[in-house]
Amino acid sequence: MTLILGQRILCSLMSLGPSLHQLPVTGFRKAFDLLNNIGGVPRDKSVVVTDIAVPVADRQVGLRLYRPAGSVPTRSMVFFHGGGCVIGGLESHDGFCRQMAQQANMAIIAVDYRLAPECKFPGQLDDSLAAWNWVVDNAASLQLDAATMGIGGDSAGANIAVVLAMQLFADALPDKHLSATPAFQFLLYPLVDFRCQSASYTEHGRGLLLTAPITRFFRDSYLNNSQEALKPSVSPLLATDVSQAPKTLVITAEYDVLRDEGLAFVEKLQQADIAISHLHLQDCTHGFISLAKFSRKTRQRVREVCASLESIKLT
Repeated sequence: MTLILGQRILCSLMSLGPSLHQLPVTGFRKAFDLLNNIGGVPRDKSVVVTDIAVPVADRQVGLRLYRPAGSVPTRSMVFFHGGGCVIGGLESHDGFCRQMAQQANMAIIAVDYRLAPECKFPGQLDDSLAAWNWVVDNAASLQLDAATMGIGGDSAGANIAVVLAMQLFADALPDKHLSATPAFQFLLYPLVDFRCQSASYTEHGRGLLLTAPITRFFRDSYLNNSQEALKPSVSPLLATDVSQAPKTLVITAEYDVLRDEGLAFVEKLQQADIAISHLHLQDCTHGFISLAKFSRKTRQRVREVCASLESIKLT
């Protein structure tokens, strides 16, 4: 199966000029937000949205709470956006969070964690753990049920979700803990191996939305040194014990430098007898949620992702 035409055209056009990671990081962020504003998942205005500022030490972490219109959801998910821990934020993923909330009938709490290179590892984990704990501790006042609250993210956001959900952060954040174990984890084309050396880096490392050079730029911006890529708190695929993993939904894409590590992570959880569902999209590239407006088929794939999320059973 070939890459969806709309995705293929957009990736080809974006490959004509210099790579976005060669811009100043502020320009890269603006370009990514613009791409999502123009081409991302359409914003469902019926979804009820509330912005929250959470105090954490000497700073604040922004959250955005999405509630589906016309129903009272029984489940919720704390969501971490992708972008290599360098780009992305509440605005870049606003349309996708709205669609997840409405279609999956789920409250979504998006987290605006600090970005690299201004904030290096493990600052993003620290913000995200604090955000998760705050939402859990304040679930009653937010009209959420902590017992049915999951955790999720796309790409590098999925990395954060895995490290928190599987409690792999002890070496990076000693003496910190989860207020509650997530009921499930949702991982959309997850980045789980920051060594960036699988075969898919060669097969799909050029000419797509996420390239091998961009991924390595993200890694080098996020980490303090190359040896950190060997830590399970950075590369959860390398964890020897995955028994803490909750029920898991993984979405992988064929045309993706992260394809092989995502598939290897699925196999690792399966071998550990973790309850896991896996959807492999044979005709999509990494970041297709940023290209949804340009293709009917891509919008259908987004609906399939949200349907998979809605179908997670917690009993």
